[in-house]
Amino acid sequence: MSCTSRPRCPILLSALIALATSVACSSPTHSSLHAFDRGEYSDALAEWYPLAEAGDADAQYLLGLLYDEGRGVRTNPSEAVKWYTRAAEQGQAPAQNNLGLLYYDGRGVPQSHEQAAMWYERASAQGFAPAQSNLGVMHLFGQAVSKDPERAQELLQRAAEQDHVQAQCLLGAMYYEGVGITRSFSDALHWYRLAADQGAPAAQHRLGVMYFLGQGVSQDDERAIDWLQRAAEQGVAQAQFAVGWMHQEGRGVGPDANVAATWMRKAAEQGMDAAQTNLALMHIEGRGVAQDDAEAVRWLRVAAHSGFALAQYNLGLMYAKGQGVTRSHEDAAMWLQLAAEQGLAVAQSKLGSMYEHGRGVSADDVTAYVWYSLSASNGHESDQARLERLARTLTPAQLAEAKATTRAWKSNHEERAPQLTDAVE
Repeated sequence: MSCTSRPRCPILLSALIALATSVACSSPTHSSLHAFDRGEYSDALAEWYPLAEAGDADAQYLLGLLYDEGRGVRTNPSEAVKWYTRAAEQGQAPAQNNLGLLYYDGRGVPQSHEQAAMWYERASAQGFAPAQSNLGVMHLFGQAVSKDPERAQELLQRAAEQDHVQAQCLLGAMYYEGVGITRSFSDALHWYRLAADQGAPAAQHRLGVMYFLGQGVSQDDERAIDWLQRAAEQGVAQAQFAVGWMHQEGRGVGPDANVAATWMRKAAEQGMDAAQTNLALMHIEGRGVAQDDAEAVRWLRVAAHSGFALAQYNLGLMYAKGQGVTRSHEDAAMWLQLAAEQGLAVAQSKLGSMYEHGRGVSADDVTAYVWYSLSASNGHESDQARLERLARTLTPAQLAEAKATTRAWKSNHEERAPQLTDAVE
């Protein structure tokens, strides 16, 4: 799912300040809550501790929050559990929710999804949106409660209608992916937009993708890059890559290789293999960055080691050419083999050529035929002529062996890998 499905939702300070207007006179004052807001935790602690000891549920909750988050005191989950429990047993909904979180994660208490669900249920029954969202996720996946997509949707919708951003994002993801409910791009768009308007980066990213693809809305590159940019500025690597690509291609904005490279680098530095590969290609061509084959190889190597087929293919080509590295047909064949095994047609074609001509591997026309055949069936039409040429040189037994190997490979590799859109030629 495009939004996190882990049932965790911190309590915001604005909710704490609002709480002070509806509790008894002995409860925490505005001054102590504002002291908390200013980071003056010792002042807040000094007021809340005696109130908590005297049995004030809101002070107990707030004291638990200090220990839970390590504000003004050393983080102490066990102490947080103690104070949350005292408040939760008095019916304090935020404490019930946060106690559920600690049980869910096993922090300060033995992990128990059953206890987490119980406390979420109690807070949810009071209409507390974060607990409704957390309990909804547990019902969605059947964690310690019945797996019930309808109940999950009901709970998440209740929370979402209270402007709970996590619930809005999760509902958007459920509708977008058809998890537990009928897939609906229009409903996904509705909930994603509400979450995006509240600044949720995952929702902003997904909304940008939907505008780019025209899912549930008319295709619109300008609106797409607007939402993607917002997510990118909040550090979403996929959005940074998308913004970079759109600047590179001039989609929704004027083409600008320098801006494209800036965003590609941000995504690459977060470990996104597609961005690392694209940035490498930009270094090879000197687009928006200095031409630097060694730097290109560095990025390709990082992405290739993560298993990204396009990087493995391009790194193989760099070794074959001796571009940015010492020339090595053996290393070229190794990287091309890894990419070819993932179903990348251009890698399969290149590997077939290496087997046909014995570069980096022992010459083997049967194996060459296999890779050419796989490449041709994946859309690399130029290999059809190579297949016909090899077929004339193989014995009937060799040709039968090659075709059987090809069929076996296909049966073991049902999903076809993404094809190359921008590679070293």
